[in-house]
Amino acid sequence: MSNAVFSSLKLITEPNELSQWHTLIQQAEQNYGCTLNETMESYLVFTLMRFMRQHNIGAQALAMDYLKAQRLPNALRHNQLRDVGDHCLILSGLFPQRADKRLVRVSYYVNLGRTAYQHLAEQIHQTSAELYHQLADTFVLLMDLLQTIRAFNSPALQPIQAHELWSDTGSRRAFTVLNDHATPLHESLLDSAIRH
Repeated sequence: MSNAVFSSLKLITEPNELSQWHTLIQQAEQNYGCTLNETMESYLVFTLMRFMRQHNIGAQALAMDYLKAQRLPNALRHNQLRDVGDHCLILSGLFPQRADKRLVRVSYYVNLGRTAYQHLAEQIHQTSAELYHQLADTFVLLMDLLQTIRAFNSPALQPIQAHELWSDTGSRRAFTVLNDHATPLHESLLDSAIRH
């Protein structure tokens, strides 16, 4: 993992905490049926560690933060865009129900987060740009993994949210939730429909 990417995080963590997040992500990968590359896995671990300490996640207007970032000097703009992308990833993955409270779809966070990462990738030097291109390209997969983690304790999505998210983004996790909630037609109802 590039030191330049995480040096600005300035995290002081217990090795135990780091390994617990790492193990949790690996369990989600196994459950979901994918394997992240080391860069994506590490980024997700450090992002989770950074944001799980914040009690007001989702309190700010992320679209406003994205727009305000456009007027900031380079270093501040880069940090702001990264934070918008990271917030969107955490919200869409671990707290998708907050979208309902904001009267938006979960895909709003997906689109905004992807855009923030992509915009950041276009503005920074080559070595870090690849990381943010990857984050933009794999945003839905990373969100799905976070929702898999969330599902270890409670469902991340309600059926209507799952339908919207699957329809808007092609989320495999949302499709699984839809299938889990699908109710097969009772044979007598099917027979009745055929007779009429």
